[in-house]
Amino acid sequence: MLKEIETKFKISCHDTFRKALKKIGAKFLSKEFEQDVYYRAPAARCSAGTVRLRAMGRKGLFTIKGSAGMPASRTYKIREELEVSVDDVKLFGEMLAKLGFLLRFRKEKIRETYKCKDAKILIDEIPFIGFYAEIEAPKGRIKELARSLGLDMSKAIPDTYMELFGYYKMLHKKPKLELIFSRKPRV
Repeated sequence: MLKEIETKFKISCHDTFRKALKKIGAKFLSKEFEQDVYYRAPAARCSAGTVRLRAMGRKGLFTIKGSAGMPASRTYKIREELEVSVDDVKLFGEMLAKLGFLLRFRKEKIRETYKCKDAKILIDEIPFIGFYAEIEAPKGRIKELARSLGLDMSKAIPDTYMELFGYYKMLHKKPKLELIFSRKPRV
C-alpha cells in the first residue's frame, strides 16, 4: 500500500503557473477530461475512506484511499492509497453496482499533469470552485517546489475537492449540486 502525500493551492492565473512550471523544468505529460464516481461500500465495516472510479475516456483507475483518520495536517493530506488500472470503466461500474456499491457523488475536472523529477504537479479546473495546483511528492520536496513556483505554503490546502465543494454548497445553499460541468468541456 502506498502513501499519498499532497497539498493544493488555489491559483488565479493558470497561464502564469504554466510558465513557472516551464521555468523549473517540469515536463508536460497530459491534459484530460476526468470523470470521478464515488461509491459507498456495501459493508458497514469497510475500512476504505474513499472508493472512486475515475474515467479518462473508456479507460480509467479504480482507487481506494484510507480514511481521513490519519494524523491531521493543516498543510498536507496524507492517506494510504491502492489503485489499479481499468480497461472498461462502464463495465467496471456495472460490476461495482452488482457487488452492492452505491453511487454517492460525481465529480468532473480538466486536469493537466506535469512531472518534475520525483514529483507530480497538477493543474485542475474544477466546476464552481476554480483552478488549483496540486503537488504530490515527499513533504520536503513539496515545500521546495512550492517555493520555486511562487506558492505560499501558509496558503496550502489539505482539503479534498469534495470538502472544498461542500463549503461552496453550504455558502451558496445548494445541497444537491454535483461537481460537474454544465456541458462537457473540450480539452
